[in-house]
Amino acid sequence: MRKTFALILLTAVVTACAGAVPSPSPSPNPSPNPSPNPSPNPSPTPGSDFYLRAWYTQALPPPSTFAWLPPLTISDGLVIDGNVAVPAIYPGPLLIVPNARPISAAGIAMIVDQARRLGLLGEVTDFTGGGAMPGSRLGQLRIVVDGVTYDLVGNPDTAQTCHGGSCEAEPGSAEAFAAFWQELTFLDPWIGTELGASVQYDPERVAVLLTAPAPPEPGLEQRLVTWPLDESFFDLGVEFPGQAGSRCATLSGADLDKVLPVLLAANQLTVFHDIVDGQASLLAVVVPPGDDSPCPDEV
Repeated sequence: MRKTFALILLTAVVTACAGAVPSPSPSPNPSPNPSPNPSPNPSPTPGSDFYLRAWYTQALPPPSTFAWLPPLTISDGLVIDGNVAVPAIYPGPLLIVPNARPISAAGIAMIVDQARRLGLLGEVTDFTGGGAMPGSRLGQLRIVVDGVTYDLVGNPDTAQTCHGGSCEAEPGSAEAFAAFWQELTFLDPWIGTELGASVQYDPERVAVLLTAPAPPEPGLEQRLVTWPLDESFFDLGVEFPGQAGSRCATLSGADLDKVLPVLLAANQLTVFHDIVDGQASLLAVVVPPGDDSPCPDEV
């Protein structure tokens, strides 16, 4: 009987313990967002619908500005930096390729918040302050936020000494535009922790302008290089206004795969010859995402 009573008591204790389910421990704080993927072509991330491009314009003949590379483009979660250090030699490289690095969604949000704080995402689009001289160099900004496009113009050279997200310029002023531009050119002190590793950008489009062959210069080597596409220069692209006999083309896909290594190995004095031995010198520029080609009637 004592054994029976002990067995019943043990069964009751086990049952009671089984019914007492402990409360789950609170989940630890979520880990911060991982560092941006260092790949030069990352997968789209939150905020990848955001677009920003900063570039210069000036009243100069089109060939003079053909090879101007935008200082900054942000597209599909990638920062494309056109401020590339180029050796101060002549002849210099024919094609300047920008650097690229991923940017996190948090980094994009910081840029958008700063643009709003400085009064740049409203109805005002002209931030020249009415003091722009005819023909002067101006900064252009295209910002796309939540499906709305803001095309802004201002003078980036307006005196500013602030960067790193700490500028206190009057919102909506010419100084605010200049401050924002300056901050975009110094992203590392501002949002460096939201940027991935910098690598050379792999361009999807390159525009080329074919002109009359450059004459040789005393004491400088001038290389003659075969043009890798199976067509004459006269059949390439479209005519370029104001340049008699010139042709302009935007290369992409398989054509760019063939031409890009040749452009990267060339310099400003290189002369190219085509399949019928037509000869030409080139200007070349990387066309970032969202930018129009400098060739007329091409995008």
